[in-house]
Amino acid sequence: MLKLLVALILSLAQPSAGPIEDYTTATRPSIAPVSWELKFRFQDPQRVSVIVPGQKEPVLYWYMLYTVENPGRSDVEYLPHFELVTDTLKVIRSEVRVSPEAFQAIKRRSNDPLLLPPEKIVGTLQHGADRARHGVAIFKDFDPKAKAFTIYVSGLSGEVKRVKNPGFDKSKPEGPDNLRYLVLRKTLAIPYRFPGSESVRTQAMPERVVSSPLKWVMR
Repeated sequence: MLKLLVALILSLAQPSAGPIEDYTTATRPSIAPVSWELKFRFQDPQRVSVIVPGQKEPVLYWYMLYTVENPGRSDVEYLPHFELVTDTLKVIRSEVRVSPEAFQAIKRRSNDPLLLPPEKIVGTLQHGADRARHGVAIFKDFDPKAKAFTIYVSGLSGEVKRVKNPGFDKSKPEGPDNLRYLVLRKTLAIPYRFPGSESVRTQAMPERVVSSPLKWVMR
């Protein structure tokens, strides 16, 4: 897990070699792919209750099973990053404070012997359908008041844009909390909503928002 986090941090820290763009126009990806792009197939999120050592009550997690394939001609470094953002503005990053027992419970339920844990799916992804990898993004349970959420998946495309940070404060020193430039990456956005009232939220399964098809955003 530590290696995964280090790899992601290093990846996010690398600046784009492209020109600096205005933030308002750079939030949209190119119409046609301008870099490598992976094929991503997934199942909608599901719940799982896990018995965690030291906990009196089962711990609830959400997980998304997926398959990633490199259809290009060259190998690429696969460094996935998943975020679940609720309509109540809560951000839940996958694999953060997730017990190892969660993956074992999900693997048993999926009945997929090829399922890889998050820390082992990263790395060089060779091209070809026979080199596809099976993975899972795991999230801790989130705000019970949330009526909708979006899962953002980055690491599926090499398209990046370097933009001026609209929140940069020239009167303060430049640093991690006051960046002059931002690096946006082409990211897949998958929207969901919970049917019914808040009273049934703990039992309802999320539905993919059909009126909002999957789309790419720069994030």
